[in-house]
Formats: sequence, C-alpha cells, structure tokens
Amino acid sequence: MKKFRINNESVKIVVSLSVIALVAALLLACVNLFTQVDENEELQKAIAENYSSPIAEELSTEGYVDINGTELQAAYIAEDGAYIFLVHVSKENRIGYSADGVGVITVIKEGVIVKVAGYSHSETPGLGANAFKEDYLAQYAGVSVKDVYVPDDLKLTFPDTTGKFTPEKVTSATYTTNAVFAAVKGAVKAYNELGGGL
Repeated sequence: MKKFRINNESVKIVVSLSVIALVAALLLACVNLFTQVDENEELQKAIAENYSSPIAEELSTEGYVDINGTELQAAYIAEDGAYIFLVHVSKENRIGYSADGVGVITVIKEGVIVKVAGYSHSETPGLGANAFKEDYLAQYAGVSVKDVYVPDDLKLTFPDTTGKFTPEKVTSATYTTNAVFAAVKGAVKAYNELGGGL
C-alpha cells in the first residue's frame, strides 16, 4: 500500500493561492464599500432634482399590491403635502420597450398630478428617450387622478382610452409611452390607496 505524501512544493502553492484569494477578496470588499450606491439615497436625490418641496416622511408600502408590470419602489409625503411616488415599469406584458424597464416620479397634490419626471431608463436617444423629455411629460401636469383609469383587475391593456385622460403618443415610441402611462397609473393607484386619495 502506497502512502500519500505531500511535498513542500505543493504546500507552498496551496498557501500562496490561498493568500492571493484572500487579498483579492479583501480588495473587492473595499471597492464595494466605497462604490456601493444607496438606492434610497439615489431616489431621494432624483426627487430633489424634480420637485422643490423636501420630503417630510416616507410612507409604508407594506401589503400594497401593484398593477401588473409595475412596481411601487417608494412613496413619500413632501413638506407641502404633495405625495411623491416612484414607480418602476418592467417589460412584462409588452409594457415598455427597454429590458431594464423605466422609472418614473409622479407628484400628486390634492388629487391633481403636479409633475411627472423620468428617473431611470435606457431608451434609445431620439426615439424612446423622447417620452422622458420635459415638454412631453408636461401633458400630465394638471390632470385629476379621477381622470386616470386604474383597472380593478390590475391588468394593463394598451391602447387605453378608458379614462377621461389619455396621453399623446411619442412617434416611434409607443411602448415607452405606454410604460410612462403605466407608471402614472401605478402612482394614481398608490395615491388612492395609501391615504392621499381618501
């Protein structure tokens, strides 16, 4: 029976590789520590860039049910009483075009949409990105939440002409236009259910 023998050369190689792996792991941990992005901080920064009244409190979204294809990422009340909602819309159910989806900020005060702004998207410049231009999004300002149809079954269908308000489409960017409208619908639903619309 042969005995298994470990020579000094094998031990040195294993120890060296272990030390290299440990140093690499420590370096990656340090890089992550200094480059990690606080998502909540980024969302609040985006809000501050798009709405002048500071955030007074964050609303609890526990138990909230989203419209299919949308995700309420955060909900706040501003110091001036406006409700601010950040809604992400995925490509699910052919809502939107970008695989990353889109993120939209919707500000609602006293039952009226004050502002809609994009905070994240990877849409094509000159096409889908046009749905995030300030002059296009301005059509939402002044629209009553009562005029934006939110389906009871939580399933979005497009084209949607059910409510009193239907946004204009961006030429060659129908899916992106639908995604923005879906995000606004998600914000209106949140407004109605989280206290603002009651």
